[in-house]
Amino acid sequence: MSNPSFRPLIVFSIPVLILLVLAIPPFWTTMTGDVIKIKTAPVDPTDLFRGSYVALKYEIESVKPTQVDDSIKTEFNTRNMGDYKKVYVRLKQNADGLYDVDYVTKEQPAKGIYLKGQLEIPYELQNAETIQIRYGLDNYFSSEEKAKELEKDASANPSVAVVKVRKGHVVLTDIIIE
Repeated sequence: MSNPSFRPLIVFSIPVLILLVLAIPPFWTTMTGDVIKIKTAPVDPTDLFRGSYVALKYEIESVKPTQVDDSIKTEFNTRNMGDYKKVYVRLKQNADGLYDVDYVTKEQPAKGIYLKGQLEIPYELQNAETIQIRYGLDNYFSSEEKAKELEKDASANPSVAVVKVRKGHVVLTDIIIE
């Protein structure tokens, strides 16, 4: 027979354990991940800030259909258009030291720098010039003063996101205005 005094402890500890488990991948990525830089794409300055965070868009979010593995393209016909598919995006470093998309696959790469993403299945693959991928790096939180300063500088100059990557997990750590 179980002791009823432990039931409330067990009931209240389950949500805490769930939160701890969800916090481990970002924490571990921040502590042990590789530092890479990704070029951000221009964003309309009027939509750049909501409160005290910056809404970001990245050049690596738009990939060419030629960069997508054929095994993923064959699934486009069997899934609903506009749905999202889990993919891995292998990155390569360019001459400027920034990272660009090398290729997109449904299999986790064995080595190298790669990100987990959600590929949006295009409505018309034949006419699609680019395919969109989401990484969960859309917002950069900062103080209101820093956000206003970033907004002013980002509208006039290109910016680069500094992220930490570990086994596909990614954490945005800083924004650099060139």
